[in-house]
This record gives sequence, C-alpha cells and structure tokens, in this order.
Amino acid sequence: MKPGPPLRIIRTILVVAFLRHLVLALFIHPYADDLSYAVAGMNTPLAEGWLREYTSWNGRFTSNLLVLRGPLVLGIERGLILYRAVAIALLLFTTAMAYHFLHVLLPRLDRQAAGTLALVFVLLYLHLMPDASEGFYWYTGAVTYQLANALGLLFLANWIRAWRDPALFTVGWYVAQVALLLWMAGSNEVHMAYLVIGLAVMLFLLRKERDARHRAASVLFVASMVAALVVAAAPGNATREALFPLRHDLLRTVAYSMGQTVRWAFVWILPLALPSVIFLFLLRKGQDRGLVPRVGRRWNAWAAILLPFACLFVSMVVTYWPTGLLGQYRTLNLACFFFIPAWFLALAVCDGAVLRHWVPTPAAVLRPWWSWLIAAGCTLFLWSGRDGLVTADLATGRMSRYDAGMKERYALLTMAAKVEGEKEVVLDEVVQPRCLVVLPLRTDASNWMNRSLATYFGVPSVRVTTAADQATP
Repeated sequence: MKPGPPLRIIRTILVVAFLRHLVLALFIHPYADDLSYAVAGMNTPLAEGWLREYTSWNGRFTSNLLVLRGPLVLGIERGLILYRAVAIALLLFTTAMAYHFLHVLLPRLDRQAAGTLALVFVLLYLHLMPDASEGFYWYTGAVTYQLANALGLLFLANWIRAWRDPALFTVGWYVAQVALLLWMAGSNEVHMAYLVIGLAVMLFLLRKERDARHRAASVLFVASMVAALVVAAAPGNATREALFPLRHDLLRTVAYSMGQTVRWAFVWILPLALPSVIFLFLLRKGQDRGLVPRVGRRWNAWAAILLPFACLFVSMVVTYWPTGLLGQYRTLNLACFFFIPAWFLALAVCDGAVLRHWVPTPAAVLRPWWSWLIAAGCTLFLWSGRDGLVTADLATGRMSRYDAGMKERYALLTMAAKVEGEKEVVLDEVVQPRCLVVLPLRTDASNWMNRSLATYFGVPSVRVTTAADQATP
C-alpha cells in the first residue's frame, strides 16, 4: 500500500530536518581535547599512549584507542575532512541502529514506517540534547559517548531477538554481545553503570528460571562486572578525581542527582508533550491493526514510569560521585538518548494498563485530516529551539563565516610555524555559531585551549585580540 500525500509530506519534512544536521557537520572544527589528544597521538605509540591514559587519567580502555588515533593525527588539512566525515557517519550510524532496533522490536511494521520512526527518534534526540556539540560534532566526546549509544541499540536488538527465539543463543551471539558490552563499558563510566545495573535487574527477574535466557544474562553480567573492575581499577581515576575537592560526598551526590533528575526530566518532558499525544494515538491505531503489541499487561506500570527517571538519575550519580559537579553536558546527552525511548515505553505501558480505559480515542483522530495536523506539527523541528538556530546559522551564512575564519587561522598558524624566532601568534576573533557551543580561544595565551592549539601547530604561543583591543591606541 502506497503512502498518502500527508505521510509523504511528513517524511519529506523529517528528511529535510535531518539533512540540515548532516550539512552542519560540513562546517564544524575541532576544539578542546581534540587538539591535545591529537598531539599525544602524533608523538606517542598507541600502546604507550593508551597505557599512559589508563595509569594517569581514566580507565576507558576502548574509547581511548579512538581518541588517541583521531583524524587530526593526519594533520589539519587531511584530518579536518575525516573529522567531519566521522560526525556525518555517526549521525547516519545512529539512525541506522535506531531503525534496526525498531525493526526488531516491532517486526510487523513495514520498513518505511520503521525508518520514519527512526528519523523521529534521532530528531527528537538532536532537539532535546543539552549540547549537540558534545554529542556529534566534537570527535572526542562523540566516540566516547555517542558511538556507545548507537552500539547500545544494537546490543538491545540482539537481546530482544534472542529472547524471542532462544535458538539464537549461539556461540556467535555470545561473542558479538560480549564484544559490544566490553566496548560500551570501556567507553565511559555511565554506559558501564547502565550495563551492570540493567543486567543485575535482568538476573533478578530471571532468578527462578534456568533456561537459555538466564544463562545469557549470567554470562553478560559477569562480563559487565569484569569490565567495571577494569575501569574502576585504573590508577588514572585517582589522578583525575584529585582535581575535584567535592568528590565522594554521598549526601551531595544523592541530593544533587535527585535535583538534576527532576530538573532535566521537566525540561525534556515539556517539549515531548505534543509528540507524546501523537504517539498515543498512533500507538492505538497500530495496536488495533495488530502492528504493535499491547504491553500494558506485561509490564509493571510503576516500574515503567520510573525507568526514564532511573536512566537520568544513574547518569547523575556516576557524574557527581567522582567530581561533585555536573560539569560538561556529555553525560546528560547520554541520559537523554535513553530517556526518550524509556519515556515512550512508559506511555505505552500506562496507556495499555490505565489510560485506554479512561480516555477513549477521539473520533477526529480516525479522520484523514488528522494526518495533516501531524505534518504541521513536524515543522516544529525546522523552526523551534536549537533546530531553528541550525536553520538560521546555515541560511544566514554564519556557519560559512565561522568555517572561513577558522581556516584562515589554520593558514596563519601553519605559516607562523615555519618562521624562525616567532614567539607569539595574535589571531582575530572568529564568528561563533549559535547552534553549537564551541569553546573559543582566549586573550590569555596561557589558557589551555590556546596552549593546545599552539602545540598542535608547533608555535610557541597563541592569543586572540578582541575588537576592543584593536580600537585601543
């Protein structure tokens, strides 16, 4: 059955909204740890650099491999092309994994419907994530957190498929799942905590069973504990945590984690109000047609309601315990990635258990013009919030000016590195994008961002002169 005009319009809007983020990746530039890790990668053999990170900074035994061999080790000219390609590839890979997960979760849905829902999920994530720069457009953060997010969807899809058909619990399945688990747990501490807690809960639920599912959960739980011990035993953890005087404060950790959970749940649930209403109506249509199973009786409603908030709370605890601070938003991006599907799962469970009996589906929803309202609602992705800033930065040429300014900096620094006796390179300010949070260079040459850039290009020091400085005689 061919989709009608409203559905084609909806898909076109979603594709255009997604393409903007791919285009945005063509103008991004490295910053922060990208530069310092690139210098370490160029000057140190991989094994030595990996061991140094483990013993002096953190226990992320898998993501550090990618961090130390990032695109910039090839030099700025070739590295920048690959740097942007990684962001684009990660956006596409995340969407592909979302499609795969939905196709496994809801096998009766046709491929077009699964693809549309995958786009909706990724766009909601891009819309709600606190800092997209740290999500997809900053290499170090992306390979540490977002790659593991996408692999998490593959991990869950493999588990769901084998859960339905225990014959799939083969040696190959175990090898693939353990490999995925080790990579995710070794990428960052939040994924490690998710895996340990999630598998522990699974083992508890299967405690009376002695079947293939219980054996699989047991093996994966043991693997997660081994990975957690490797991460926790890293000597570098103590070095990094020593920089935070508020660390290891149980009361502070619990209090602030609860506060941040309430805060960010409120921030995310508000914009999810309209998508939630649309989801419930589409869910009921899908259930009535036999395309979507009813989950109200299979889940405990309270457990389903607590799940999205638990995802957020765990990520906060893992952040506050070693540092006492929320710090950068990359862990919130991670929590948001899992909060969204957990939220819609909670809605599905509550609808099947309670809401469907109290709130019948309005007759208007069954009429064709309802699809046009959904299409109109989809345009919010193009004009509201950070998505609106993406559109504005691209349409007004702000991203192009940012790109040109950064490339001019690279050219000046490359030339300065060839001049003997050059002591300091003074650079003009560059127009910054509004849709991304990019750490700018400072007027102080001793700032760590300035020092990282200077070291990468091989110049003694770098500082920025502001418009006010230029006006001063």
